[in-house]
Amino acid sequence: MPPQTTRSEALRILTRWLQTDEFPDRMLTGSGPSRAFLMEMVYGAVRHRRSLEWLAAQCSDRSPAPAALPALLLGIQQLIFMDGVPDYAAVNDTVNALKASSHSQGQASYVNAILRRIIRERERLLAALARQSIGIRESHPDPLVERWTATFGAARCLALCQWNNSRPGIVVRPRPGADAFDRSRRALIAAGIAFERHPYAPDQFLSIGHGVRVTELPGFRKGELTVHDPATIEAVELLDPQPGQRVLDACASPGGKTALIADRMGSKGELVACDIHADRMSLLRDTLGRLSLPRVELVQADLRQEALPEALTKRPFDRILLDVPCSNTGVLRRRPDARWRFDPQRLRHTVALQRALLDRTALLLKPGGTLVYSTCSLEREENETQIENWLRTHPMFQQTDSRSCFPPTTQTDGAYAAALVAVG
Repeated sequence: MPPQTTRSEALRILTRWLQTDEFPDRMLTGSGPSRAFLMEMVYGAVRHRRSLEWLAAQCSDRSPAPAALPALLLGIQQLIFMDGVPDYAAVNDTVNALKASSHSQGQASYVNAILRRIIRERERLLAALARQSIGIRESHPDPLVERWTATFGAARCLALCQWNNSRPGIVVRPRPGADAFDRSRRALIAAGIAFERHPYAPDQFLSIGHGVRVTELPGFRKGELTVHDPATIEAVELLDPQPGQRVLDACASPGGKTALIADRMGSKGELVACDIHADRMSLLRDTLGRLSLPRVELVQADLRQEALPEALTKRPFDRILLDVPCSNTGVLRRRPDARWRFDPQRLRHTVALQRALLDRTALLLKPGGTLVYSTCSLEREENETQIENWLRTHPMFQQTDSRSCFPPTTQTDGAYAAALVAVG
């Protein structure tokens, strides 16, 4: 895809995102270098939205019209936050993409003027941006900055915001077998692919150098690598699935934790993976197919319903992993759009959904069994407070352990997991 076409596609995605709040990753197209360029423009503009809007406002005597905003985000993102993009290309190709868009509404001259002023006054603007509040200069909504400052302190809040704005890389877990890790390391060295052991789990995960597509990694197509963050191991370690057990991964897609469980069970026992939506089931099915895990039983179901498929109710489970939907505040580096969807009302709705899933899945666990509740959230309402409140009304359960990951410290996604044992 030529650069001009790629910018037109980026403009289309950003326009649609601003209008509909759809997930940007589901709108991405293309492959190879053009897709990487497209992702950097789109994700960067989404990630830095507040900073980009502030910069645009410094160069205009009026608020940008809705028709101009996507092009301003796209152009300023290239001029300020992307290395190696010539100024003339960032301006001319972005303005031309806007002119060709059906949403331009005569805004091309306005956008052109703003972008050229950004170039002329770039150093002054960057110095002024550095003096703004954390929310503006690190491009996070104030409600998140305020709650993180109250929870973690100002220094850790700043570190977290900066982490969220850093560029995520590919992290893989070699599988299966005891020699898989060393085998993958040798294959990567032979292929000339840069990598390093991940500091959080150096004997299980490898961080791949930037500029490599995951499909190019040795062993990926054969299912010898899973792609997921090292924070995922915490929930599975608390779950401690054993060969021969009956285990449920209750919210399984895209399948990284399912694969971890299956590899620990060694195809001995019964593993059921469940999710609610057809598109997520398709993603889960693709993941498990690539990893050659046909023995995992897939079930599409809404776990909140009273009547569930027989695969979930025929016998109680020894282990249940409940990786619930959440606010995603622990994975804003990988899902930058989630920061703009955060609000207290949505959080309360999510907490209620998590509670309903906890209530229902707990009924599927056998006495003495373990249920692990996990999130990729940093919010106490979804984590510690959720479990404390639930245990007050479920005295037949006891919490035996919990773990959490704070991204700037662990160099992983944010995560929380609590092990709950049915004791009566």
